[in-house]
Amino acid sequence: MLVTDQAANLVLDMLADTINAINAGESGDRVIVEGLSNALGATAGVSVYADQDQSLELVAGVPDAVSAAALFDEVTAFATAGLSHHVTIDHITGLGHVVYVVIPPDDSVAPDGGFARILAFTRKAPYDGASAQLLERACRPLQALWPLAARMYVRRRATTSAYALTSRELEVLGLLSHGLLATSIASRLDLSPRTVHKHLGNIYRKLGVHDRLVAVSIARASGLLGPS
Repeated sequence: MLVTDQAANLVLDMLADTINAINAGESGDRVIVEGLSNALGATAGVSVYADQDQSLELVAGVPDAVSAAALFDEVTAFATAGLSHHVTIDHITGLGHVVYVVIPPDDSVAPDGGFARILAFTRKAPYDGASAQLLERACRPLQALWPLAARMYVRRRATTSAYALTSRELEVLGLLSHGLLATSIASRLDLSPRTVHKHLGNIYRKLGVHDRLVAVSIARASGLLGPS
């Protein structure tokens, strides 16, 4: 079965939007996950980065934090077998049918080979040959763009370490940068508003600011708001 014109167009739009995100100083992970989720008819999707010891970090997920966290748990249990490029179709889990795609490390990113990107998508219906074909076609340009995104990730990790922000604080900071209020952030991350305010207090303290606009400005200048 050939990839439908609609699905192919969704992938082309995703790639164009990814290039725009990279030109804007972002990695484009959320754009990629959203675009491929729509093309595959997936109910959830994630982009995960893996270093050489296969330590994993969730960097983007749709449609919400709860769905992304559940799919991330499946990714952590999945044997990535050396992190070479492959598309694994129709891995059946408690979430439904999951497909995995691995974009392997690039030697130009870091002396140790950098990071691999693992994409995973779940849906209720089984995947088929058309799904595999669509992903294979998307992988070639994503592989070419991957070193740029990975370099941004390396810089972000160094900056994050300097500010000692936790992964949850980075999530809160990212949503703050999109203009969300504490109540909306709490709903998006399935947290209480009180917990979000505690995270915001920690973020302001670590960045040395007392204002959300200044915090977002510093975060953008420092590269703390990528990948996205």
